[in-house]
Amino acid sequence: MTQIMSWRGPALMLLLVAALYVAARPWLVDAVGGVKLAVGVVAAAAMVSLAVAWWQARTRRYACPTCAHVFGVSMARNLTGQNWSGRLHTHCPSCGERNWCDVAQGERVD
Repeated sequence: MTQIMSWRGPALMLLLVAALYVAARPWLVDAVGGVKLAVGVVAAAAMVSLAVAWWQARTRRYACPTCAHVFGVSMARNLTGQNWSGRLHTHCPSCGERNWCDVAQGERVD
């Protein structure tokens, strides 16, 4: 059974990162420089986004609510699509309807 991630984990991580940023920002700006720090944060965020999209493309399958077709999507679709709480707003390759597709239960690709 596929578990849908709770909002609590990402929210806690966001709070911890924000606390670390507030505490370490003056030291980091002095040590690294403001521009390099900003570039580093943007690069780290991009790498994490790509890693999550790649992981979801390899492990998740979605079920169309209209025709119940189970399908996977590409890394690019996971990265650019509206993906909220385990639901993806996309076209079904079988029936062509555009819906909020849920993660298919019991479907996992390894």
